[in-house]
Amino acid sequence: MSDNTDPIKPVKAQGARTSFFPPYALMIGLVASSILDSFLIHLPIFEGNVIFLIIGLTIAVSSFLIAIYTLKIFSDNEENPHPKSVQHQLFVGGTFKYSRNPIYLAMIIILLSCGLAFNSLWYVVSAIISFPLLTYGVIIPEEKYLEKEFGNVYLEYKKSTRRWL
Repeated sequence: MSDNTDPIKPVKAQGARTSFFPPYALMIGLVASSILDSFLIHLPIFEGNVIFLIIGLTIAVSSFLIAIYTLKIFSDNEENPHPKSVQHQLFVGGTFKYSRNPIYLAMIIILLSCGLAFNSLWYVVSAIISFPLLTYGVIIPEEKYLEKEFGNVYLEYKKSTRRWL
């Protein structure tokens, strides 16, 4: 018989029980698409020209800036944007007025716009794969957490603002 004298440790509060860290979907998609396109096979979407490169890069940079702006909302309100962190506030203004998931939307748009810029179907395939991974692995667990944490306030927000766009 052992004498267990360890004090009881308090349970640490936890945010959403997501499957993975969301930026991994973007990073893996960008790297994998680039490698597949460069070293395996180039899958062009259309006859490429410099206009598509400019448009695609403009959209990618704009989406990146939207994600940074959204992260600043968290920072300005002293909240951690990591989905597993405990949230004390529900953001419904700024980019959250148009999408409940503006950062994840920006990630998908970045992948799609890179497909346009680099004339590569691999980036589009990465976006298509990332969409359900983000939806089922991150967004739905986040929504369950936010419903539990904020109740009717979140449910009303959910009714008025789309998940993606």
